[in-house]
Amino acid sequence: MSQVLPFSFRYTRSDAGLSLAKPLPVQSKQVIWLVGNSGSGKSTFLHLLKGFYPEFISGQLDGHTPDVLKHAAYLAQNPLSQIVHERVGEEFFFSMENAHWPMTRMTTAQNWLSRFGLAHQTLKPTTQLSHGLAQRLLLASMLAFEPNWIVFDEPTAFLNPAMRDDFYTALAELKGHVGMLLIDHHPHVSQYADVCWHVTDDGVISEISVADWLNIQTRDVNREQATPSKHSFVPNTTKYAKLSAQALTIGYKNAPLFTADFTLESGDCAILVGENGAGKSTLFNTLAGTQKQLSGKFTFELNGVTSKATPHMSYVFQHPDSHFFFDTIGEELQQQGITDIEQTLSQIGLEGRADSSPHQLSEGQKRRLTLLYPCVQKRPLVLLDEPTFGQDAINTTRIVRLINQLKQAGHALIAITHDKAVQQAIATHIWEISNGKLTTTVVNA
Repeated sequence: MSQVLPFSFRYTRSDAGLSLAKPLPVQSKQVIWLVGNSGSGKSTFLHLLKGFYPEFISGQLDGHTPDVLKHAAYLAQNPLSQIVHERVGEEFFFSMENAHWPMTRMTTAQNWLSRFGLAHQTLKPTTQLSHGLAQRLLLASMLAFEPNWIVFDEPTAFLNPAMRDDFYTALAELKGHVGMLLIDHHPHVSQYADVCWHVTDDGVISEISVADWLNIQTRDVNREQATPSKHSFVPNTTKYAKLSAQALTIGYKNAPLFTADFTLESGDCAILVGENGAGKSTLFNTLAGTQKQLSGKFTFELNGVTSKATPHMSYVFQHPDSHFFFDTIGEELQQQGITDIEQTLSQIGLEGRADSSPHQLSEGQKRRLTLLYPCVQKRPLVLLDEPTFGQDAINTTRIVRLINQLKQAGHALIAITHDKAVQQAIATHIWEISNGKLTTTVVNA
């Protein structure tokens, strides 16, 4: 048995940080659930455990260096940042070849490719992988390599429900055979976790029971839902938008993904669902003009007049950093025309952070910040790619509130999300990609 010894850590140019007063025991082959609200410092603690300080983390560390998992396999929040090879098969077998595995063992390891639906995609260029497929590839590679410890930072964030279930099935099978530490906001993890390491909003780290964490989450969500809705700062749009597609076929050269016919109007919120790699983000890129359709067309009308869609579109990308151009959060919001910075930040739980760099925020906090942009840009068409990624239950509630405010203000929205509860809370239509076609279903028009 090893342990994480007491330490304190402070970020550069910030009063925020982490502190551990009592040692945390690390048992061999246990499942540790690293929990806390979005932005509390969970990923930073994970990076310290992985030994990323001081090379990759800027700050001041006092006390013992908490790098007890520095040799563990690691799946980062952004899976595309860890892909280095040109094709799926090359990426999967790279570590095994480096370790000089015999061919028989490598052949057996391919079962993990089958488990994650990649057995017939070994020649697929990795540049064509969706986030979900990239995550599945990395998971398969790590699990096949049979490490003693695996560290997961939001491992199911980009997986569809079926693949998420497959991951948790694999987790159950691995339990007792390999040590695992996970950051994962899904309560499903409670079935497998042996212990919780809790990071408070003030950065205080301690060990708590799984039951205690579930009770904390329930209490916080009930409190947020009981709080009177904050005044909507989303202005009503005066422009009626209509987006329609006729035999629109999207995909890559010689590799069409699906064909779609649909209509979206102001006040609608369509949830785009489908298997990882089905083409959800590709549709967004096509609508945004960054990728050409293979055939067919889509048209956008504003108050009955045909127009280009992109000048009237707000597109919230999967990666929040793509939105940031200024040194502070306050400057970012000012450039969006926001004058009451603090009241606006209170809508997403970031009050008091106006002078912070947006790049110093957690991934979940960055995501919430970017969701403010369509609320003030007054563009009638909004595309949201995984809007609740990296969010705890209380901040998911806040995001749902923002999206419904956009809908009520007359915006037309398309959102990609695998979260069933979020779908039910915001959807007027479900657009499902399956067997090369997009089918539409009205659920709450």
